[in-house]
Amino acid sequence: MQNHYTPKGKHLTMDNRRLIERWKNENMSNRKIAGLLGKAPQTINNEVKRGTTLQQVRKGLYKKVYSADYAQTVYQTNRKRSVKKIILTKEMKEKILHYAKQKFSPEMMVNKKKKMKVGISTIYYWFHNGHLGLTKADMLYPRKGKSVKKQASPNFKPAGKSIEDRPEVINLRLENGHYEIDTVLLTRVKNHCLLVLTDRRSRHQIIRLLPNKTTESVNQALEGILREHHILSITADNGTEFSRLAEVFPEERIYYAHPYSSWERGTNENHNRLIRRWLPKGTKKTTLKEVAFIENWINNYPKKCLDYKSPSEFLMGG
Repeated sequence: MQNHYTPKGKHLTMDNRRLIERWKNENMSNRKIAGLLGKAPQTINNEVKRGTTLQQVRKGLYKKVYSADYAQTVYQTNRKRSVKKIILTKEMKEKILHYAKQKFSPEMMVNKKKKMKVGISTIYYWFHNGHLGLTKADMLYPRKGKSVKKQASPNFKPAGKSIEDRPEVINLRLENGHYEIDTVLLTRVKNHCLLVLTDRRSRHQIIRLLPNKTTESVNQALEGILREHHILSITADNGTEFSRLAEVFPEERIYYAHPYSSWERGTNENHNRLIRRWLPKGTKKTTLKEVAFIENWINNYPKKCLDYKSPSEFLMGG
């Protein structure tokens, strides 16, 4: 016999009910049954009470007995009644589609826009079952297959100071001004790309459109950014385009992540996904105006890690 019982939320199964029926016919106490099943005594008391029905013993004579089949029927009926059905009204659908056009995720629709009186999972249900009229192409993050993990050469040498030497004030996100840097390709062919910097603490984003992915283009854009923004440190990957950052930024404040370790620049990578909401892979053209719009949109998009404040709101609040 168990001397403990399962936590709240563990419902009785049909097999449990069959056992209860058998043991009750053997005149076993509810407390003993609770011990055998590892349930709270009150759970068994409630179950027996709900599952007890009148059964005919002989003509004109009835007695109260616990029936597993009757108890299961009562349980299923109560479960159906307990689920509150939410109707997708025309007004609700218009609201969801409005925020979907602004590239808001269901979580942000619910937690930031307090007027959305609906659950996150419900919005996903409506989406996946075609109630919103959206298609897979409208998904913010379509699922993709697993990729083969790459490994660095044993002879690899970082372009500069290793991320392992980065101070705790940066690692723990204790102050603004420490940025992660990356490039985002629009197409595989040699074409325009984006230079993206993301502040580790505030998640403030800086995006610039580059004519190509060369060290010259990166450094030229970074020089312009440094005239506009106060940047204390930069964390980069080991791409060749970042191999000469020290020409425009103090070398002792540049840190390089390990090769094929994108999680070391997770802030950058996650925000690149926000860019992809507007410029999916394969986008052939974009403009300075569109890039400026995306930068502004990201900096005013609420973040769960900022208690649903946007980077702009977070910086204004200190």
